[in-house]
Amino acid sequence: MCNIYNTSFLITSTCAKLILIEMHYFFSSVESLDFNKCSNLNLLKIDQFNILKKIKNMDYKNQITIDLNADLGEFQTDTQYLYELQILNHVSSCNIACGGHTGNDESMKKIIVACQKNKVSIGAHPSYPDPMGFGRRSIEINESRLKESLIHQINKLVALSKELNTKPTHVKAHGALYHDVSNSKDVATLFVDVINQIDPNLYILGLPGSAIESVVEEHGMRFICEAFLDRRYSDSGFLLNRSQQGAILENVSECCEQAVNIVCNNKVQTETGGLIDITAETLCLHSDSPNALKTAARVRSELEKINITIQSFVV
Repeated sequence: MCNIYNTSFLITSTCAKLILIEMHYFFSSVESLDFNKCSNLNLLKIDQFNILKKIKNMDYKNQITIDLNADLGEFQTDTQYLYELQILNHVSSCNIACGGHTGNDESMKKIIVACQKNKVSIGAHPSYPDPMGFGRRSIEINESRLKESLIHQINKLVALSKELNTKPTHVKAHGALYHDVSNSKDVATLFVDVINQIDPNLYILGLPGSAIESVVEEHGMRFICEAFLDRRYSDSGFLLNRSQQGAILENVSECCEQAVNIVCNNKVQTETGGLIDITAETLCLHSDSPNALKTAARVRSELEKINITIQSFVV
């Protein structure tokens, strides 16, 4: 049984993550804590407990880890395909277009095989069935047709993965659907219900503090907080619409700065120049963003220079 009193925490917002833990009653090593046997958790504020648990799960070097994901399988030419393969050298998970906005059996298989070679986690990237708009516009569609389309898209990737002796680990909505599941509980519920029906063990990626996060938690499923290194945020913590000026970060150095600030300081700059808090377990890079390959390589390099490990969120 754990009894912890008068606990105070000071966590600096630096990449070194200096951690000072002062306890009236303390253990000689954080490793001695057994969270499965703690019964007096009411003695800790929940945020303090989560911090302490995170510390326990760190290795002796206090190693920080982050997943780096990319939206792939969207290539239309051999040149674009080779470009996506190069991006795979720098990421730890991948969201594969599965026919809604683009993608077919051949493109999915090619990226699945490439992910296997690079030991990159595979995820489904379904969208509104709108190839003409590349899934980047909300469309008029009834619930039954949307549900049918999402089931078909995700099951297609599941089936192709099985053929290649692997399986998806997660699902992330694409484009306008991503925005809608973030803002609408009804759309989020439909989306999560579909995934739960296919495989309740799949992780679901989305914006922290969004509608889909609360729906995933209500379903008892696993949610992964995602942040974007190549997109500008609004003051409310959501992504600016792509049509707005400055919504897409095109400068490689600016993308790197945003990535480091998110991972090390849990902060992100907004459209008005201010900083807001943000939680991230994975960083997204869009393969069709300007300088995507250079950005992927540089971001990974900059993070690893400050002792941050790039690895999939899948345990």
